[in-house]
Amino acid sequence: MVLYGSVLLLLLGGIQGLLLGLLLLQRKAWFRAYLFLILYLAVMLGQIGFKLLDKWWLMNHLLITYNISYKLPLLYGPLVWLFVRYLADENHPPRLPALHFLPFLGGALSISLGFFNGIHFPWYDLLYRGWSGMSVQLAVIAVYHYFALRLTGRRLAKGDAGRQVLWQWVRRFVVLSWGVTSAVSCLLTLLHETYPRYAALRFGFALLTFFIYWVSYWVMRSPRLFGVNDSLADHREPEKKYARSTLKAEEAERIADALSGLMDREKIYTDPDLTIEKLAARLDTNRHNLSQVLNERLQLSYFDYINNLRVEEAGKMLGSPLGRRLKIADIAYDAGFNSLSVFNDAFKKITGRTPSEFRRAAQKNSKIVPDRSVR
Repeated sequence: MVLYGSVLLLLLGGIQGLLLGLLLLQRKAWFRAYLFLILYLAVMLGQIGFKLLDKWWLMNHLLITYNISYKLPLLYGPLVWLFVRYLADENHPPRLPALHFLPFLGGALSISLGFFNGIHFPWYDLLYRGWSGMSVQLAVIAVYHYFALRLTGRRLAKGDAGRQVLWQWVRRFVVLSWGVTSAVSCLLTLLHETYPRYAALRFGFALLTFFIYWVSYWVMRSPRLFGVNDSLADHREPEKKYARSTLKAEEAERIADALSGLMDREKIYTDPDLTIEKLAARLDTNRHNLSQVLNERLQLSYFDYINNLRVEEAGKMLGSPLGRRLKIADIAYDAGFNSLSVFNDAFKKITGRTPSEFRRAAQKNSKIVPDRSVR
């Protein structure tokens, strides 16, 4: 019964992981950092696939691939670190990122040479087999996750207000990844070295399913975290970024005026599904021209611009007699936020106070949030 339960959980994880990968691709998460996240999920899908297939069938038909699958945990650490490293500074990537995959490639090459040519390297047993091999895997996982966490901590300490929510999620992702991938490495070795005594421990690979569902939850809850990296692009110097732009001054003025009028009349920023593409279409322009107008005239990215307007709207509601009786979550959603945590972070970033603190101050002073001059 336990075996069937583990197979079902792994199957659910595999299906969800496949759907998650497709969703990330559809969201155009195609700057390089998120490519490493997609590869990371692909490795997890590979491990789930190997656990769903029959062990004896694999040994009889795909022996080399089956043996190499036990070295897959060596990929998790490098992929996590490269994901965080590119996310922190995509314009100055690390040199020769492929070198970080040498531990895995060394194991895969040794297995292949041993199978086809009968070559056995004396160091293979120490580095890649049994309990010592597990220790090497855990060390690789720990080192890369540690440096990923350290880099994440530096980005949070830097106080890049526009990306605090992203880096908070990245920190949680790295911590959970460290725990899950370490557990998977231990389970692989334990099952391999003691088979079939502890075969029931196969149920432990359900951790991969739970982790995939956790990432999926955040994709649905905060889709901005996994979208196009507008914020990163918009923080470049406007003169360099738009040096080859064909946008005329008259057209930029028209877009700016139309944008201000649209926000004043319809308050479409309160639509939680509003995207830069949808907004550009309403203004009869494209996302690139709109982004240029926001960046050059207001020194804001699209997301910062919309969040400023939403926070301003929320501040007005918090300070109004009616809004004082509403739940803060209701105000957040009415202002256009689709996540209470994102709202709290954005509000604190812009006003310097939490929504609760702002409401208490408004009750004392009857003051409305000051105009952020983003229209």
